[in-house]
Amino acid sequence: MLKAKSWWLYLLLGWLTFVVGLLFATIVGTAFRNADAPNWLWQIVQAIIVTGTVIPSIYLLQRKLGLNHWNDLGLSRLKKGIPYVFIGAGLVIILAGTGLMIAYSLGWIYDIRFHFSSKLVLAFLVNVLFAFFYEAFPEEVVFRGYTYHILTMRVPRIVALLVQPVLFVLAPLAVVSLQELVGIGGMVITVDYIILLLGFGLMLQFLRILTNNLWTSIGFHLAFLEVSRFFIQQQEQRFLSFKEVEAGTGDVFVAFFMVIVVGIVLMMILSIVLRKKIRWFEKSD
Repeated sequence: MLKAKSWWLYLLLGWLTFVVGLLFATIVGTAFRNADAPNWLWQIVQAIIVTGTVIPSIYLLQRKLGLNHWNDLGLSRLKKGIPYVFIGAGLVIILAGTGLMIAYSLGWIYDIRFHFSSKLVLAFLVNVLFAFFYEAFPEEVVFRGYTYHILTMRVPRIVALLVQPVLFVLAPLAVVSLQELVGIGGMVITVDYIILLLGFGLMLQFLRILTNNLWTSIGFHLAFLEVSRFFIQQQEQRFLSFKEVEAGTGDVFVAFFMVIVVGIVLMMILSIVLRKKIRWFEKSD
């Protein structure tokens, strides 16, 4: 059990591990891009840096805490976790697909076209690997796994559920601020982006809790990124293209409202049904 005076230190160290790893990756990635390195090269380097920094550090921290297995963070063996990956990814596909059909039926999007080529498939597969090791896997281990577990050792699960998304949002805010300090600049953080991250973090934590497996949130996280990039956002490389009556319909209605907001509502309903099993107002044993 964590001592009252040390739990926050382990919480901070886990958070800092991610911030430092992401900051270092962005600095190196920026250097590679400035040197005109191909996209796939700097993406691989960034992914290696983040996962290579975060996972060993979290492993050492959990060993220091007496947590001898990844299972304590909800990360089961991959063989057992694969079905949960499909559950998380499947939920994204169902919600996003429903959103696209609703938007089309209401006339909000039109002129839908499908695209397919070997070059597009290759770009998709490369991005899946990049998104997994740079974003989905390390972020879920740190925030929905380690951070949530530390919180539940000191506060009730319902409190941990609400605090974790805040810590999740503070990470990119810290990285962008540090990027400005070192003179490489960074993305512009908007209120819309903060709201999206808060909702995203809450949805992912619900999945981790309700299925008792971190692979569910990893699957959801990865699928959300890929569906957004290759089916919803109208970027140069995409499997699905469409025109919008109002710009941003795909991002706002499909990605945010249907996948995140509707997803959270469904999770809330399920959490009420399973409240006796989850024991929201108790700490972890």
